[in-house]
Amino acid sequence: MARRRFQYGSLFRRGTRRKVWVARWWEEVINPDGTIGRRRRAEVLGTVTEIGSRSRAMDILSRRLVPINCGIRRAQSTRCFADFIAHDWLPAMLPTFKYATQKHYRFMLDVHLVPTFGKSPLGEITREWVQSFLAVKLQAGLSWKTVKLIRQALGRVLSSAEDWGYIDHNAALKTKLPRRPIDNNPKAILTPSQITQLRNFLREPAHSIATLLALTGLRIGELLALRWKRVDLNARTLRIAETVYDGHFDTPKTQRSARVIPLGSETCNVLVTLRRAQSHPDPDELVFRTATGEPLNRHNLLRRHLRPACQKLGLNGIGWHSLRHAHATFLDAAGAPLGTVQALLGHASSETTREIYLHAIPDDQRKAVANVEALVFGLKRTQVAGTSQSEA
Repeated sequence: MARRRFQYGSLFRRGTRRKVWVARWWEEVINPDGTIGRRRRAEVLGTVTEIGSRSRAMDILSRRLVPINCGIRRAQSTRCFADFIAHDWLPAMLPTFKYATQKHYRFMLDVHLVPTFGKSPLGEITREWVQSFLAVKLQAGLSWKTVKLIRQALGRVLSSAEDWGYIDHNAALKTKLPRRPIDNNPKAILTPSQITQLRNFLREPAHSIATLLALTGLRIGELLALRWKRVDLNARTLRIAETVYDGHFDTPKTQRSARVIPLGSETCNVLVTLRRAQSHPDPDELVFRTATGEPLNRHNLLRRHLRPACQKLGLNGIGWHSLRHAHATFLDAAGAPLGTVQALLGHASSETTREIYLHAIPDDQRKAVANVEALVFGLKRTQVAGTSQSEA
């Protein structure tokens, strides 16, 4: 947008004990009704001690005014963050996300973002402010992952504001996350024996759900949305075409998540037992459903079945997703190629499979170390599984 006139700005000193140079100039802004207006902008350039003379302060001010005087800077919107969220972003952007993602963004906005930035104009949300905001959230006791998700939500909102011409740049994208602390409580890894113990403590339907999750690696939402018409016991396959969250059915998480899973004999036996118990169900009916045909609630199943069983067994930090991680680990321990594991889990990226889902089973780690010793010291294979003493 063309500038109205060349500006030199104004400069003055402020303060008594800590004197600072303050600059003022005019900026073009977009009013809430869409018209172009002007706003007086004031900014502290620095302390008099740091900058020194007025001439040096004027040099700094001149550089600040270059984008305005050259016509590079676009007019900024005076709309506040909360108004933009309520009247633009929520109606236009939120419906483009899946239900679970919508719920996540609403929580981040209501709890973290709107209370902090709500009354501020979009153009005044600076990189420095966002960086400080993230640091405060981490110091308040939130996990590093939660702070990352907060920044992700803010970045998504500001990207829309940038695309629609309300701001020049996305301040959130120019921030850096605080240093990630070392996790002293690593994710629990279920072993095959622990899964067997867990299954023995669970009653139906949690028993069958846990068994199928461990044997197929499905997400809990994929399993609870599974219908009989997508289970082929003759071909020993099942097809993932839906997921469910809080009773809302949707397409799978990603394009790769819509997949066909081969079934082993034990998995088929579980499904055959379930079908017989339902007396030849309709093909459109859910494999796991309430008496009224509605999908089961994952949260109720977790609270009433899985967590009590885990407490009795002394298993901490276990959820439905832990069984999916366990399945990935078992595939890796069985020698399945990374591409096969990725396809079975329905991951869009092999990086997700390798960096997040593949865990080493402790016994396998011990055997691996013993195998290294065998290579270095020439121990016999019979000694690898047993004692590590050398032959006389």
